[in-house]
Amino acid sequence: MEYSWLKAEPTSRDEIKSLLTIVNRDLKDANVAAISEDRRFEAAYSAARTAATIALRASGYRTSTQVGHHAKTIESLELTINADSKMIQKMRTFSKKRNITSYDSAGSVSKQELELAIKTAAELHRQVVA
Repeated sequence: MEYSWLKAEPTSRDEIKSLLTIVNRDLKDANVAAISEDRRFEAAYSAARTAATIALRASGYRTSTQVGHHAKTIESLELTINADSKMIQKMRTFSKKRNITSYDSAGSVSKQELELAIKTAAELHRQVVA
């Protein structure tokens, strides 16, 4: 892969293990019913984005530190796990929703959005550990 937003950087077993611990924690938090749907959504999105990071790091790359590097990590799913355009678009939508709920408006996450985010995060988790 040669893209200006990527840089080759070897990973380690410990790094991947640490990132998987974050995904597992966030998936667990996303399923805690006592927490608001907004926070659960944020945890599910974080789990999914970290899974995308794992896929990228396991491929021997990381994003350059720049504005939009999380978006580039999401886009890299097409290259790392052959994610289809629907998955990429779903993740973009989740990112926008996470920004709204984190910075602009509380209570904007529906139960359906939360369930889809958790399901997507779990799916990405399965794909990166396979």
